[in-house]
Amino acid sequence: MPNLPKYLLHAYLPDGQEVSVEISKFPCTIGRKPENDLVLNDSSVSSHHALLMLGPDGVAVLEDRLSTNGIYCNKQKVSALPLDRRRKVVLGKVTLEITPVEASPDSEIIHPSATISRKAGAGLAGIICPHCWHNFRLDEFLFISRHQSLIGDPVLGSDAQQRFLPSRFTAEGNAIDAMGMSCPDMACPRCHLRIPLAASEMPPLFLSIVGATASGKSYFLTSMSWGLRNTLNRDFAISFADTDAVNNQIINDFEESLFLNSDQETPVALRKTELQGELYNQVLLDNMLVNLPKPFMFTITPAEHHPHYQEVKASMSRTLVLYDNAGEHFEPGMDLVDNPTTQHLLHSDTIFFIYDPTKDVRFRKLISGSDDFQLSPKSRVQRQEIILTEMISRIKKYSGLRSGGKIARNLIVVISKCDIWKQLLGFELPAEPWKWDPAASTCCLDVEFLRNVSFAIRNLLTKVCPELVTTAETFSGDVLYLPNSALGHSPKLDDNGMSGISPADIHPFWSTVPMLYFFYEHGFIPALSKELSRQHQDTPVEYRKSGDLFFVTIPGLDKPLRVPLCYGGSQLQCPGTDIWFTLPSADQN
Repeated sequence: MPNLPKYLLHAYLPDGQEVSVEISKFPCTIGRKPENDLVLNDSSVSSHHALLMLGPDGVAVLEDRLSTNGIYCNKQKVSALPLDRRRKVVLGKVTLEITPVEASPDSEIIHPSATISRKAGAGLAGIICPHCWHNFRLDEFLFISRHQSLIGDPVLGSDAQQRFLPSRFTAEGNAIDAMGMSCPDMACPRCHLRIPLAASEMPPLFLSIVGATASGKSYFLTSMSWGLRNTLNRDFAISFADTDAVNNQIINDFEESLFLNSDQETPVALRKTELQGELYNQVLLDNMLVNLPKPFMFTITPAEHHPHYQEVKASMSRTLVLYDNAGEHFEPGMDLVDNPTTQHLLHSDTIFFIYDPTKDVRFRKLISGSDDFQLSPKSRVQRQEIILTEMISRIKKYSGLRSGGKIARNLIVVISKCDIWKQLLGFELPAEPWKWDPAASTCCLDVEFLRNVSFAIRNLLTKVCPELVTTAETFSGDVLYLPNSALGHSPKLDDNGMSGISPADIHPFWSTVPMLYFFYEHGFIPALSKELSRQHQDTPVEYRKSGDLFFVTIPGLDKPLRVPLCYGGSQLQCPGTDIWFTLPSADQN
């Protein structure tokens, strides 16, 4: 193997601490989360802030991973920086010095497997197409012709308007097509699908929703989007709106059916997400007809009454891109070359895995007193960890992640339909796990409480379906378990055996909480201070750290309590007892 470079990374944190690490393996991740190769424990640094990759010329490149506060070199914001000499960069409030040292013959580099082929010349930085995930420069944008005679596109078919690379522009900046018409709409140079202007101006945040067939993914997405429209501006001074009404037409129709229905008594149901059809675009790529999932896109910006509007206006203006596939797409054997509908998983900043407890016969035995037809012996059961395993397998296959490695991103396991099982937790859940903080001049998410809820659910799942917990936590070092009820009420069966729910009965519970936590992780929403959150006295406990777990000795328990490292720093309640304790953050060990 030829000699590969070695780098010394030395970070200066604002609290006076210094962190050094020598890098000889690539890629190298940099961020706030403990699973990064270089951990910068400062709130100004994103969870997964930057990536150090080896370029084709053997020189490493520091690439911004769409972080909130970016990377600055010589007071200029950069998205990709070659490390051909000593560099000093700023990540949030952290100063990072990167110094090349002698080549290392033992250095390792991981070559990611090819997924979708990319055109030569596509840069590291620029625009990421939300349809085919092609990375391209701003000057590679195609424009969509408007004249009726300019019909026929080699990628989209004979009925589509032609796409073209412009050479003439109007005074407003619109391209001019061959017939002299002004053309404001732009398209991806690879898949030729339209990309809204706002999506080209604001960096994207990708989020994937995964789950088994009929687990309630569409209901979850609809309830969540509707709740965010009402909650974010009111409580967090954040604007949440459609990036483009055309792309979001389906979810807008779903919202109208559930929440704006003039007939409040007649039961309604959302149509099932199909394997093909209106939720997918069919395009010709690499001489193959390929189905690409239609993304839902939302624009996130701070409202003008945000307490730090001028400071965060640029960093908080993002395009949120969501994907909702049919459950069958995640089943083994459905990863087809002409149907890459789940490759958005490779680009997602966070994954929501929807776990439906009514599909687990072991969970059903714990739920009593409910007349929900989904708990009847005739209702379908399914091993949902197989869907999770298949998802993990695809991510590792296409990203080049080693079999024993954990991915550097969050996995949020959403336990749905909690209106029929939340009593199993043994404590009450507030309707809104956030509070007004006068010091912050805004509402703050009670992250301490959410992590304790997650820990309680994890303990419950470990007893009922331990294989799900094991699968999730061998994939990610930061797994959060959250309850959710998209409808807040059980659906009913009509005389024809079709399920539905009256709009008057819909009262979602914690439908927005998973996304609010996602926003907290990216620095958009502040966490409630521990002084306002904590209401219990800590009990001193003994613990030891081993691998990815704390082993905690609790008085009265025969075995040590196993606590994942990601819960370090949070106040937790030992399940089944009144003992509260706090472990140190993982990076303090």
